[in-house]
Amino acid sequence: MSDRLALLFVNKTADSKSLSNSKADTDNVREINQHVQRSRDLIKERLKKRRLSRSRLPLGWITSNAASHPLSPALRSAWVTDDAVTDQDVADNEERSDISAADHSPAVQFFLENSPSTLSLLSPKVVAMEPFGQFKVSMNAEKHRILQYFVVKFFPTVTRLDIVAFIGDPKARLANPAIQVIRNSLSDELHILSLLTAASARMKYVEQYHFARHDLPERLADAAIRLLRRYLAEGRPVTQQLIQSILYLWALESYRRNWDGVAMHGNMTMYLCNTYFGGFRNLDPYLRRMLWVADRYQAAATARPPLVEERWETAELSTQQYTCVTTALRQLGKIPAGARFAQHSEVLSRPFQQVLQQVVNLACAIQCHWHAAPRQPLLPDRDWAVARSYTVSDELLSFKDQDVGTTDSWRHKLTDCLRLALIVWLAFIPASAPYSPVDGMLTIKAAIDARPLRARLSSVATQLEDLPASHEECALLFWVAGLGAVASELAENQEWFALQFQRVARKLGIFTWANFEPINQGYLSLEKLQPPNLTKLTWLLQRACFAKVSEAETRGEC
Repeated sequence: MSDRLALLFVNKTADSKSLSNSKADTDNVREINQHVQRSRDLIKERLKKRRLSRSRLPLGWITSNAASHPLSPALRSAWVTDDAVTDQDVADNEERSDISAADHSPAVQFFLENSPSTLSLLSPKVVAMEPFGQFKVSMNAEKHRILQYFVVKFFPTVTRLDIVAFIGDPKARLANPAIQVIRNSLSDELHILSLLTAASARMKYVEQYHFARHDLPERLADAAIRLLRRYLAEGRPVTQQLIQSILYLWALESYRRNWDGVAMHGNMTMYLCNTYFGGFRNLDPYLRRMLWVADRYQAAATARPPLVEERWETAELSTQQYTCVTTALRQLGKIPAGARFAQHSEVLSRPFQQVLQQVVNLACAIQCHWHAAPRQPLLPDRDWAVARSYTVSDELLSFKDQDVGTTDSWRHKLTDCLRLALIVWLAFIPASAPYSPVDGMLTIKAAIDARPLRARLSSVATQLEDLPASHEECALLFWVAGLGAVASELAENQEWFALQFQRVARKLGIFTWANFEPINQGYLSLEKLQPPNLTKLTWLLQRACFAKVSEAETRGEC
């Protein structure tokens, strides 16, 4: 121990008035006070030097060879639960950093190729538990993992960085600006807490990540909301950074499926955007991406009109492209999707049939990729399919049919039921990766409340009890019920749709997937939207068969 930090011993004798109270020792009290002050000054000096040395590194990460792949060891260490890192771990990370780019997923490889070399140094400083001297909040290993997740998965996903052009803007930059977003958040505790809230919410509710604290991300959100209220009460300037912080809180409520909270944050975001920045188009490009995608996410989930009026306009399939699509499907031995919708032309109005045809054309193009059709110049690519799904979904969300009579009529109820079902189906197109030729795409999942669809289907089913329904109308409702059973997130809605699905299955006498497949392919494919769908629908059909036997036994029949 240094002499300046050594303990100061004060000798006591039998004549001392006190063995513990130094104030009574008038001879040595001056020396004691000087010793304490020197110790405090030395500790402050060392702490200042330590912070200064940390501030020379970007965001507390150590430098590494930019020619290699510094992200690889960081990604591997980002989800390690042990806080302590040994020298052997560092050596292993340096050895693994020479792995070729082919070993990385396309999302990580995209980030590596397009990030500036000065910003791609993501190897955490392992000699200290808190290498973030610049942050306004205390940082630890778990928060460091959240930041890693924000850079690698959260920000590229919520801004759809996998798609270059966005709502007609082909000049979108390719570099991942997530690290710069973090740096911009360092200046204010509100911004960094909101950022951590959104990223940790996706880790918990989408990736099923388990934190050491069970109250994350809600604890971070509570602190961020208090700071947001103080920020607005103090009359501080409204900046785009503030809008982004509110959007992070929007993301938390979205992942929690609290759509009332989403509406509250969404209305505040749009008010600030229109009042202080003159509208959506004047925001930062990546903030526009994040806001637009989040808005379409909640619109598809709740079947409400989107808050952002700007649309992602994409051209419809040309005649030559549609011919190419149908030819490719026939060569694969597949029937183009949506053929059975034509049998409902007498019930559906002409304006709705035009929107329905757009959905069918999109489904046929996606069907080619689902079944791995050979690439052709006229065959639409993945980016077109994603953008087109948003365009058609906007058409359906804003569609109001004036040609089907009153709202209580059978035609209106059936049309609206089909409209809501198509919105649900389209919500999974940006999320379902099988139509992409690239494996390991960004994890994007749809969120469907399905309450509006349930209410409308219930009304249609009730009216069917009084009116004779044709076989085709029953088949359409059969498909809608199956869609609700596999798409709805709420357990109570899943159970309700499953019961409706089994009820119609018994009525039509369909108890196997082979018998249901003509209906499934005749409308829009359900098993391709999510991997478990085929297993779930097959199981429901089998249970419908058992339920029929049980009812017969209850009535005493053979």
